[in-house]
Amino acid sequence: MSDEQSIIIKRVKKAGHCAHGGAWKIAFADFMTAAMAFFLMLWVLGGVNDEEMKAMAEYFRDPTVIESSPNVLIESKEAGRTSDSMIDMGGFKDTPKSSQDDDTDGESEKKKEVQHMLELKKQIEEKIAENEVLKQLKNQLKIEITPNGLQVQVLDDRKRPMFGSGVDLPKDYASKLLEEVGVVLSKTTNKISIAGHTDSSGYSASADYTNWELSADRANAARRLLLKGGVNSKKIAQAVGLSDTVPFDKENPYNPRNRRISIIVLNKDAQQRLKSLSHASGVEDLSKQLTNSPLQH
Repeated sequence: MSDEQSIIIKRVKKAGHCAHGGAWKIAFADFMTAAMAFFLMLWVLGGVNDEEMKAMAEYFRDPTVIESSPNVLIESKEAGRTSDSMIDMGGFKDTPKSSQDDDTDGESEKKKEVQHMLELKKQIEEKIAENEVLKQLKNQLKIEITPNGLQVQVLDDRKRPMFGSGVDLPKDYASKLLEEVGVVLSKTTNKISIAGHTDSSGYSASADYTNWELSADRANAARRLLLKGGVNSKKIAQAVGLSDTVPFDKENPYNPRNRRISIIVLNKDAQQRLKSLSHASGVEDLSKQLTNSPLQH
């Protein structure tokens, strides 16, 4: 026998790779679709307000949106409403057509109201520019559109005060200015609010007559001048004195410009807010009860 060890060599024959198929393409397409849907959702959510977010959250928690549910986030006035669509929307109800119309009408009314306020502002500015005396008061007149409506503020000045010191009697030029403002505001159908303001320079502590009375008296003096200019008395919503509680110059409560008359042509929203403040249904109900009480007979 030979002592030599046999050497065995194995040769592996390599075969070509088989085709992987197109399954990975389908998976990648699903991933891209999901990613696109995710980013589309983020884009949509970025443009909604809090109320719409609550409505969406409520739908996913309770698609039936039952009003009597104890977990409802917001009230639903569309619960139980059937869809007139031929396609089953899987729980979604049709968009209320009347609500869309109401929203459109509301936006249109607001635009008209703002346009009306801008026209009044322009007319007042033209009135001031036409009169040489009133033109000198231009820097003491601040006219702007605010969330409450058109605000016209007649500011005091150390060299040219609107009123005599400590009295509600306006200077001649101030009277003329307020009358001319009244001429323009006589054309509006909106309610008007008038407020008197003072600075923090007050009377003695023992005085019965204070800045509260003074500011209220000046507001009523301005009211009379607006009426003289042509404003209907029924259009005056209020004439109030606010003393020094709402300074024009918050940094310096003694600034003469804090002494002013503020006239606001109220928009519809502001009128509703003012009306809600003065509305006392409980008092009215009590009055009715007293009227029907046996003691009244």
